[in-house]
Amino acid sequence: MQATIVKNSLTLTIAETPEEKKIADKIVIDHHSYVASARTVGRVIKYLIWYEGRIVGTFWIGSGFKPTPKAILNFFKKSQSDFDKIFNEVADNKRFAMAESIPNLGSQILKAVRSRAAQDWNNRYGNKLQGIVTTIGDGKNGAVYLADNWECIGETAGLPKREKSVSMKWNDAQEINERYVKPTGENKKLILITTRL
Repeated sequence: MQATIVKNSLTLTIAETPEEKKIADKIVIDHHSYVASARTVGRVIKYLIWYEGRIVGTFWIGSGFKPTPKAILNFFKKSQSDFDKIFNEVADNKRFAMAESIPNLGSQILKAVRSRAAQDWNNRYGNKLQGIVTTIGDGKNGAVYLADNWECIGETAGLPKREKSVSMKWNDAQEINERYVKPTGENKKLILITTRL
């Protein structure tokens, strides 16, 4: 599992073994700024970030989410049903967390991910990767992604102030209508994308 030690060297490896996956999970749990959870749904590739021979962070790509934000549909010029046909060709940046703060390393990491993600995705899942999307929340502006020339394509709709759950199975039309709360914009996230893979 050890990477070759070279001064100022950056290397990415995929967390394959249970031990390596636990390391990636622990970095996220201990250091991710606003989603300190290692739980994901669907596909995921967990990269370990090595710098000068030690693990300093992790970067994950995986399945996207539905409904697909309008900004992503507009970027690909597709309806939701048409986008569903390429759903497995657009990855979501699930987590990016650093255990150490190393100046100017972020955009180098993104470049390293871009240079290998399409091949890794195809090797593991058999799909061509057209792009990687990330959402930026918690009042951040995505500076490290913008430094790597990711494109800001819009924002999510946001969540209602008071979420009220409804079930198409258990609630009738009147209850659904009474409980529905139009999104008010809280917790909106910026959506950035890179197709430079």
